[in-house]
Amino acid sequence: MTRSEAGALGIAAIGHLVLFGLLSVGFLATPNPKKLESVPIEVSLTDQVGLESQAPVPHHEDVAAKLSPVEAPIEPEVAPPEPVVQPEPQPIVKPQPVPLRPAPAPEARPAPKQPPAKPAPPAPAKAQPQPKREVRASGALEGIIAGLKDTPSESKATTPPAAKAGPAVQSALRAEVLRQIKPHWSPPSGADSDKLRTTVQVQLDRSGAIVGQPRVSQTGVTASNRVQADLHRERAIRAVRLAAPFKLPAQYYDAWKTIAPTLYEGL
Repeated sequence: MTRSEAGALGIAAIGHLVLFGLLSVGFLATPNPKKLESVPIEVSLTDQVGLESQAPVPHHEDVAAKLSPVEAPIEPEVAPPEPVVQPEPQPIVKPQPVPLRPAPAPEARPAPKQPPAKPAPPAPAKAQPQPKREVRASGALEGIIAGLKDTPSESKATTPPAAKAGPAVQSALRAEVLRQIKPHWSPPSGADSDKLRTTVQVQLDRSGAIVGQPRVSQTGVTASNRVQADLHRERAIRAVRLAAPFKLPAQYYDAWKTIAPTLYEGL
C-alpha cells in the first residue's frame, strides 16, 4: 500500500467516527416519548333512528358540459360510406358437346358395265350321297334338334319318326319343361316352406297339351309347413296347366309324352 492510499484510508476512518458521534449526541438529546394511554370510547344504545338521510341526494340529470371560451370550428358533415355491393356470382356454363358432323356420303359412282352373260355350263353329274354324321346331344334343347335334315323327306308319313332319347337328351327335356313352367310358378312363403317338394305327373299329346287329370305327390311336409302344403300343391298344378301346351321336339315324343316335373321354392 502506498503512502497516499494509507492517508486516504485514515481520513475516511476519522470521518466515520465523527459522523457516528454526531448521531449519538442527537439521539441522546431527544426527550423520552410519552406513554401512550388508551382513551375510552362512550357508546350509547337507543331505539331512535335518524329520519333524514345525511347522504347527498342522487339525481339522474346529466352533468352540463363545460363550455369552452373558444368556439370550435364546425366540422363538415361526412356522408356515410356507401355499402360495397359485391357482384353476383355468374353461373358456370358447362360447355355443350359439339355434335359430330356426319361424314359426307361418298359420291355415287356409275356401276361398271357387266360383261355379256356366258352360256350356262353343262349340268354336273349327280352327286354321290354323303355318309351320315353321328350327332351327339349336348344337353341343351338346341342340341336335341341338331342334325335334322333341311331337305324334304320322301316319306308320306304324317308323324315324324321316333328318335331314341339318351340320358343327355332326357336331361335336356326335363330342363326345358321346368324352364317353361317357371314363369307361372309362385311358391308360398312361411316356416320350412323351402323343404316342400311337389311332383306333378301329366300325360301330353303330340301338340304338348295335357291329357287327363294330373297326379300329384308331395314330400318334405313338417309340422311347421303343414299349413302351406295344400297351397303348395294347388300352385304347382296351376303352374303346369298354365305352361301347357309345351313346345318340345316332336321326334322325341316318346321321351316327353309323360312328364313329372318337381316344383320347389327357389326353382
